[in-house]
Amino acid sequence: MEDCIFCGIVREEISLYTIYKDEIATAFLDINPVALGHTLVIPNKHFNRLDTVNDEEVMKRLMNALIKVSNLLITSDICTDFTILSDNGVNAQQDIMHTHFHIIPRHHNEKIELKLATNKEVANAKNLKYTYNHLKKSL
Repeated sequence: MEDCIFCGIVREEISLYTIYKDEIATAFLDINPVALGHTLVIPNKHFNRLDTVNDEEVMKRLMNALIKVSNLLITSDICTDFTILSDNGVNAQQDIMHTHFHIIPRHHNEKIELKLATNKEVANAKNLKYTYNHLKKSL
């Protein structure tokens, strides 16, 4: 996609701190990091959201890139633990409509807090059973 900033990074029209690149995926330091080493991993081919990735090879190699970059952050002593996040869609607060994953290094006594409160209504047995049955029908 011509006007996608991440596609521009893949085409090397925009220079960033790229730390990993192969024919399927690119990883670069986030320019708005929440932690030292905060990295984005993207597929080189444009997909708006994760659920639109319809290529088995891209799926496998994207996961491989996530693992390689996570290990790179660990072996370079940036962190020992990490969180991987991916927002998909406007309601999920996706800001750039190109599939991407945040690898956020985590440390003891840090100020980052990503705890989500349980929705007690959704968690009740009736709603869990409804959701389970609804999903099973779609398989």
